[in-house]
Amino acid sequence: MSMISLKKIQRLTLLCCCAAASQALSQPEVPPPPAAAPATKVLLKVMAKGSGRILKRAEVRIGHEILSTGPDGTLELVVPERDGSIQVLRQGYEAVFVDFKELRGKSDYNVYLPPGKPDDSEVVITGQRRPETSRKTVTVQETSRIAPGGDPAQITQLLPGVQSNPGRTEVVIRGSGPNDSRYFVDDIMVPSIFHQVANLSVVPAQQLTDVDFNSGGFGAQYGDATGGIIVLRSSDKVPEVPRTDFVVNVPFYLGIYHERPLDEKSAIAVSVRKSTLEYILPSVIPDDSDVTVVPLFGDAYARYLTKNETTSYKLTMIASEDGLTLSAPFDGSSDEDGKVDLSLKNRFAVIGLERDHNLGEGWRYRMTPQYSYSRFQVGFGDDKIFITSNVLQMPTEFTKRLDKGRNLYLGILPQYNVGKFDIMAPAFAGDDPYYDPEDAPRIATSADFSFSNFAAWSSIDLQAGSLIYTPGVRLFKAGFVDEVGVDPRLALRYPLDESNTLKAATGLYSIAPEPQETNEAFGDPDIGYEKSNHYVLGLETRWTDRWVSEFQAFYKKTYRLVVSGGPENYQDTGSRRTYGFETFIRRNLTEQFFGWLAYTWSVSEEKKADQDEWFTSAYDQTHILNLAGSYKINAYWDLGTRVKYNTQSPYTPVTGAVYNGNLDKYQPLYDESNPNSARAPASHSIALFATYDSLYDTFKLKYQFGVDYLAVGRRVDSVQYNYDYSEKDEVSALPPIPYIQISGEF
Repeated sequence: MSMISLKKIQRLTLLCCCAAASQALSQPEVPPPPAAAPATKVLLKVMAKGSGRILKRAEVRIGHEILSTGPDGTLELVVPERDGSIQVLRQGYEAVFVDFKELRGKSDYNVYLPPGKPDDSEVVITGQRRPETSRKTVTVQETSRIAPGGDPAQITQLLPGVQSNPGRTEVVIRGSGPNDSRYFVDDIMVPSIFHQVANLSVVPAQQLTDVDFNSGGFGAQYGDATGGIIVLRSSDKVPEVPRTDFVVNVPFYLGIYHERPLDEKSAIAVSVRKSTLEYILPSVIPDDSDVTVVPLFGDAYARYLTKNETTSYKLTMIASEDGLTLSAPFDGSSDEDGKVDLSLKNRFAVIGLERDHNLGEGWRYRMTPQYSYSRFQVGFGDDKIFITSNVLQMPTEFTKRLDKGRNLYLGILPQYNVGKFDIMAPAFAGDDPYYDPEDAPRIATSADFSFSNFAAWSSIDLQAGSLIYTPGVRLFKAGFVDEVGVDPRLALRYPLDESNTLKAATGLYSIAPEPQETNEAFGDPDIGYEKSNHYVLGLETRWTDRWVSEFQAFYKKTYRLVVSGGPENYQDTGSRRTYGFETFIRRNLTEQFFGWLAYTWSVSEEKKADQDEWFTSAYDQTHILNLAGSYKINAYWDLGTRVKYNTQSPYTPVTGAVYNGNLDKYQPLYDESNPNSARAPASHSIALFATYDSLYDTFKLKYQFGVDYLAVGRRVDSVQYNYDYSEKDEVSALPPIPYIQISGEF
């Protein structure tokens, strides 16, 4: 290339650059594109609607990306700068969609998941604690849905072997009297777990996990009982968040409950409930009413729980009061209105500290020192009974785990009792056909008492092939009895196959006499232990995960039974025998449906002395049938029913009457040759009830309503006679009773 050509090229290049620069200077300035806006970050918190309870491991979906909330229910989320939504879901809850627009501009956002459709595929199966032949365990989730009043303790009325009577709260188990059974809250023994009205127990349901009901053949750890054992089990979990509940039950009571964690390992709970009947009834009962009955009740509960890796402590305090005032016409009344007043009050308070400690190498022990105070007071005209008792005891049990399912148990129970009774009552004369308590001579006695009891027990699980057998023995000494008692016991379990298990139990069971029974004025100082032999044989069948059944046959012979009559009001010359069988068919708990059928056939007979003939016991009911079930329609509505049928308790018929001129009234003549030979017609009742949950973000309101004591046709509960005993009428003690209860959980 020539020199001239190169210069021309350079000149042309320079001219082009100058022209481009000139054009660029003449154009307007264009700004750079804007930077992308920063993404929105929000702290998402997922909770259950109706309680505000944190939901761990909830899924959060953004398109194809799946995230999960942490242990505190939170998740830091980056919200995309586009249209769309996130989906929040968790098993057992309905999915919730949240639009991106709702999340933008917020640093945190709460999502509340409502409960999902009830699931009938997940079955709750209750495990066994130790091999007890006749024990039934019912969870609080089950009792809340079918028990009378939704109260855990009331579930015993629907279980096999329990006698049914309208309005009766105490339990009569396999023909034994109400005082022959014992009640516990964990390892704390209480005089009773029932209030007399309102289908309510003395412990708030929020503190309980399940109810253990043992109708016979129980282990050596339980003594001073020939009937059954009922244990209310409390939770050992520290709640995650504070909780406050209130309840308004029309017309029976008001209540409030509160629990809160103090830290990760400790918590407190308190509860107070008070009846409203004593304020409502006087204003609605007519002034000219012949009979006025006003019941009252109340209770208070407090518990402190703390635990670590090896030890837990439960400090529990329970106080309860039940009372009744009655005014009714009475021939012997000295009042101008011709009425007599009856007042009854029953109070107790108990405090106990349970220490459960893991010693290592398979050993652990549980010790529960406790103190209880009780006062029972009855006044009827000039008659009265006043009994106070203070009991200090310290049950202690050591457990050694031998291998899977096998344990060694060792325990002691020192007990000290001090109290007083003051009694003014008519002398009893059972052999006098014209006996009338109004005309009988009065006995007045007052005495202080104190005595010590001691018991020790041991049992061990042994195995021979597939047979698991648990021998046990209980030794005891009661302060009012000179002899030392020994009660041997044995329980056996033999799996026939994967679905069927054969169970059996036998043993000796004893009850120490009450102080008034050994009092010289009323009873006999030589009264000893009441004793009972139990024999139980049963077959438990697991048909599927949902359906189980149990059949049991039982025989119980009680001797040295304390009876009334003769030269003293109390003597231990009686005997009782009870035999029969029970069938229990149960559909295990699912969210949607569960229930059971319980049927008992039994015969119970007594005699007051060995030379006497057997007669039907006052605790005999030949047939007892209970059908109970609950069906959850959706997450908010739950429907349930209870159907009861039972043979009535017997009574001694009246064959005639004589006129007593001194008392100006007719006195009945009973058929003493055929005691307890008559019954009212069989009783039946139907209860229908429903529950509706109204859910808000952090609390819920529950509405329970229904009606008890419905009947198909006429329902008869008892019989009564006219003034001269010439006519007998069948009456119903309780009409259909509608109720409504509103409770809240915060």
